[in-house]
Amino acid sequence: MKLLFVVRHAKSSWDNPDLDDHDRPLNERGLKNAEEMAKRFGAWLAMPQRILSSTAERAFQTAQFFEQGLHPHPTELATTVGLYTDSAHEVAEIIQSVSDEIDRLMVVCHNPAINELVGRLGLKIENMPTCGVAVFAIHTEQWKNLGPETSEVIFFDYPKRLLKPEKS
Repeated sequence: MKLLFVVRHAKSSWDNPDLDDHDRPLNERGLKNAEEMAKRFGAWLAMPQRILSSTAERAFQTAQFFEQGLHPHPTELATTVGLYTDSAHEVAEIIQSVSDEIDRLMVVCHNPAINELVGRLGLKIENMPTCGVAVFAIHTEQWKNLGPETSEVIFFDYPKRLLKPEKS
């Protein structure tokens, strides 16, 4: 069995409308949410061995928070230009090409690719929230067999999940 951790990048900044989309960083809320989610995620017993991130600044910043939050567990962080896409098919192909020596993989990328991918793998949500984390048990020993028939949702979390309702 393998574990797949799918993360949507945290909230990005639109302060500079002239900045290329690829270069947009996280905004203040995104920085706070990424740090918070990385801390929550640190409670997991089976940490990712590798984190693959989109090359976009906001995704890489999000991935760095998770990588730092996983210390002292050894985790390899790498960027992959192919994750800067709106295609779930392209994201799935990247996952399927990962070495089978890796049993626990995290990918950090973008919508709409993430929405479609997690939906295909069995998480029925309308929209993956920014900095949302979905974890799937992949019932196979080979990443190339990733698909709906091998996937089971085992965890889903996002920054606003723990917000307390306001008192009336």
